[in-house]
This record gives sequence, C-alpha cells and structure tokens, in this order.
Amino acid sequence: MTSDRAAAPLVSVLIPVYNAERYLARCLDSVLSQDYPNIEIVAVDDGSRDGSPALLDAYAAKYPGRVRVEHRANGGVAAARNRAIELAAGEYLMFSDNDDYFEPGCVTMLVDAALDADADLVCAGFQRPDEKGAIVDGIIPDPSSDWAPYAIVAAWAKIFRTAFVREHGLAFFDTNIGEDLVFTLPAVELSRRTVVLDRVAYNWFYNTESVSSTAHRTSSGLAFEKTLDALIAELKRHGLSVSDMVRHYLIRFVAWYLMYTCRGDGAAEAARQRSHYIAWLDANLPGWRRDPYAKPSQPASDALANRVAVWLFARHPRLFALAQRAYCR
Repeated sequence: MTSDRAAAPLVSVLIPVYNAERYLARCLDSVLSQDYPNIEIVAVDDGSRDGSPALLDAYAAKYPGRVRVEHRANGGVAAARNRAIELAAGEYLMFSDNDDYFEPGCVTMLVDAALDADADLVCAGFQRPDEKGAIVDGIIPDPSSDWAPYAIVAAWAKIFRTAFVREHGLAFFDTNIGEDLVFTLPAVELSRRTVVLDRVAYNWFYNTESVSSTAHRTSSGLAFEKTLDALIAELKRHGLSVSDMVRHYLIRFVAWYLMYTCRGDGAAEAARQRSHYIAWLDANLPGWRRDPYAKPSQPASDALANRVAVWLFARHPRLFALAQRAYCR
C-alpha cells in the first residue's frame, strides 16, 4: 500500500448512473470499502426514473466529501462520463458502471503501480461473476505481450492520470456500440508510460436480465460505422497514425461485429454488411489484409477464437464467409 497515507493522491471514481437501484449500493460499497485512504466517488445521475437518485443522495449525505452527486436530464452514458471527468477533483481517475463492482484492494494496487512507474495509464484484468458469484468469463492481460494494453478497451479495470486525460481532451463518444473505444484507444496511444498488471481489478457483472443472446443481435440500429469513423477522426485530431496494434484491433473489431450480428441479420444482410465493412477497411486502412498479427498464433495472448477469426477474415475471406454462413444457420 502507498506508504504515506496522508499524502496518498486523491482518486476519483466516476460512475454514470441510470435506473440502477437494484445493484447500485453494491457498486458504491465496493468503492467505499477499499483499503485505499483517499477516494471520492463522482456519480452522475443520468435522469434515472427509479430509486437511484434517492439512493445516491442518501450516500452523499452519509459520506459527505466522499460521495458527490450531480443529477441531470438523460443524455446517455457518454455524456454522463464526460461530465464526471469535468467534476473530478482527483489526481487519478477510475471508472465503474453502475451494476459492476471493484475487486477489494484494486485501487491501492493501481495507484501504487502508477506512482512507481510515473505512469499515465495502468491496465489490469477483469472477471465476470453471475448472480450467484460464479465466474463465467474474464481477461487477465499478459504484461509481456504488446497486445496487453489493447486486450480490454473498456475504461474500467484501469487508472488514468487526470492531467493526462484533460491535457489531451480525451472524451467518450455518444454511440450505441463501442462507446469506450474512442476514449481508451487514443489514451493507450498517447500515454507516455503504460503499465499492465496481470491481476483482476474489476467485476463486470454478468446480468442475465441485460445480457442479450448473440443469436438475436442484428446490425439494425447499431451505429457501428459511426464509431469506427469517430475513432479514426480522434486519432487524426491527435496527430496519431494508425499503429499496427490499433489496425489489428479495428480488423478484429469488424470481424467480431460481423459474427455478432450475422445470426440476427440473416445470410443476405450479413453478406451485405461484410462487403460494406471490407470496403470501409479498404478505404480507411489500406493494406489491412497484410496485418502482421493476422495469424492463428498472433497476438499470442488473445483468445484463440479471436485469432482464427481475424486470420480468416484478413487472409481467407471466402473461408470467413463460409464460417459466417455456418454460424448463421
């Protein structure tokens, strides 16, 4: 633990809240029970219509100075997170979703790593507990892998230096798919020093009431291209070229999306989507088919299914199309 408790830098934990009364107390308690001595919660109530506003106010009254709450009209999770960044007083920022919860000791672990390395960004792993506490999934990044900072693009399970976020004007993008991407990937690319820990910091709750079956997902209404375009624009805004890892991530993201939506879309629409996003990649990432990481063995720390999907998509598109059609049946 940070040796001088009185000098421990303030950590602002930013939580957008929307209709979360069932799990919100667990989320807040997981932060307030951390052994780290200097934490504030900045909760932005995004126009909740259930008991969340009253619960937040009760916590703010019980923990004055430690829990700060702002109520606002509904504007979406990206706007709520961006407002929380504006309100934060801490030297470091962490994020949580309102139905998830922190692993005990994670704030100390992340702060110590940030201070020891003078890092702008520290990344750790997550696990997915279900309602009964059983772990159904998770990712623990491999610090020795170049892929490690890209393995988890969610803003949670990380700590960011606040001055770094504000200096570069990093912000969340208002979209309905991949909203963390436009914040996190530029952060990784811009960070002077990034540390990766092979430890679990975060519990991404597997809520069966909100987790939809992949088989019923369709591309209809998803602003996928809008998200991709926003990321490219954000990289350009910072004067960043598309690195090998970001290119690989985007190819992987497109391949995932095509598999994610194909069952709900059906074969004809899935083929149209595939053609459309291949054209997008051709226009925005010339030479993407020669991605050096598009191999069954690369990146070594990524899941085998992801590696094979990218390899097929980039190197063997006809086989990828066959795999898609088989998956759609």
